[in-house]
Amino acid sequence: MNAPAGTVGPATYVRPPLTRPEKFERMAFTFCRMGTVGLIAWVVTPPIFVLVVALAAIALYAKSITLGVSWSKCFLRRPTLIIGVWGAIAIADLVWIFVLGQRWPIG
Repeated sequence: MNAPAGTVGPATYVRPPLTRPEKFERMAFTFCRMGTVGLIAWVVTPPIFVLVVALAAIALYAKSITLGVSWSKCFLRRPTLIIGVWGAIAIADLVWIFVLGQRWPIG
């Protein structure tokens, strides 16, 4: 379907289908963004949200690495580096929740 010249819309955005590794990287990037938003809003959100999202991002980036992805849209770019950062955040969050007993934000 060819759109007339000068029109803009979904018909003008031709995208090739995503490969399996690209699909996992896209999902991982989504969880990376969600986790970043959770970190920024840590004061008003339960810390368990950050932990769940960090673990999901780690799992999805690990799967995308096994499928051959070596670059991500995340600002850290390298999936192995992203896994390391989210791993550190998950550990810090586990300590915050279970060792320090801070299950909810201090308010």
